[in-house]
Amino acid sequence: MAPTLRRNCDWHGPVVTNFDTAKREVCLTIDDGPDPRDTPEILDLLARHQARAIFFVIGKKVERHRALCRRILADGHLLGNHTYSHPASHWWALPAPLVDREIARGNEALLTATGSRPSWFRSPVGMSNFSVPPAAQRHGLRVMGWSAAGGDGCSAAPSQIVSRIQANLHPGAILLLHESGASPRRVLTLARLLAALSADGYRCVLPPNLSS
Repeated sequence: MAPTLRRNCDWHGPVVTNFDTAKREVCLTIDDGPDPRDTPEILDLLARHQARAIFFVIGKKVERHRALCRRILADGHLLGNHTYSHPASHWWALPAPLVDREIARGNEALLTATGSRPSWFRSPVGMSNFSVPPAAQRHGLRVMGWSAAGGDGCSAAPSQIVSRIQANLHPGAILLLHESGASPRRVLTLARLLAALSADGYRCVLPPNLSS
């Protein structure tokens, strides 16, 4: 039970949480979109900072907002599979056939929207049972977690979220933020984070070993 409820645990299979680099580079990942309220502003903000990101998107939302997914790719970012329906409360306990179905339908939604399949999968809430790694592999996906998060899924202030991320910042870190949801401060939080990263000499990149 403990490995299943532990975020980014690799007991069931490999989970990428860092990448190799000698430079002050990080990989920014943004979960739970696409969202017509947040995604366009986020893309504009990333463009102004010349930052790249991986968007882990939910299949149901992809079906409703296909044009946003195409813009994400056109702007030079990547799309990842974040399941079809994001069953966060019980994902860790789903039986193997339902895990496979969630991943397969997430892939299908992205293929229909963009004409290409993703290379990466992220579990809801970062939790994973023994069925997830083999299902991801069957669908041509590697599993990505993160090494620095700020708890922006809760109602924390943007400055607090950024401080939490900075506490775990290092070259090759994979950062976690979210879009969509009830919080009205997603874009502001990203703006504060990008400014802080820039001040610390960090760039948000798509490392070659993560971008295929």
